[in-house]
Amino acid sequence: MPTTSRHLVTALAVVLLADLVGGLLSVATGVNSWADAWGSTALLAAPVPMIVAQAVLTWVAVTRGPRATVVACVLLALACFLSVVSGFFDGGLGNDALTPALSAYQAFLLVATGVLGVAALRRALAQRTRTSASRPRNAA
Repeated sequence: MPTTSRHLVTALAVVLLADLVGGLLSVATGVNSWADAWGSTALLAAPVPMIVAQAVLTWVAVTRGPRATVVACVLLALACFLSVVSGFFDGGLGNDALTPALSAYQAFLLVATGVLGVAALRRALAQRTRTSASRPRNAA
């Protein structure tokens, strides 16, 4: 498995674990109910559709051919970017219901999501470079 694939899978594992722990923390502290902990109003985890999309796109990026890898990585990077940006503008970041420690956890989750997006871009660039290098050059 290429290094960029390992980095991508590792970054996804960190984000998935952070989402799981964040949802459990939000329920344990009363910030969210079980129904909301991984929903659209979640404060310490991504919504389930985003989690599924990140996992599926990562799987495609490390198991499919060059074109699918690049497309999946670009989509994953875009999803991560939108997730981080929405974290700043949806009213959840630093929400009054959160303690300073939980606000720090939110920041950690945003950073982890950003790292996943960067890992996806690195994987896409590595795949494009590898694909370009393996193409025969036209002799004129």
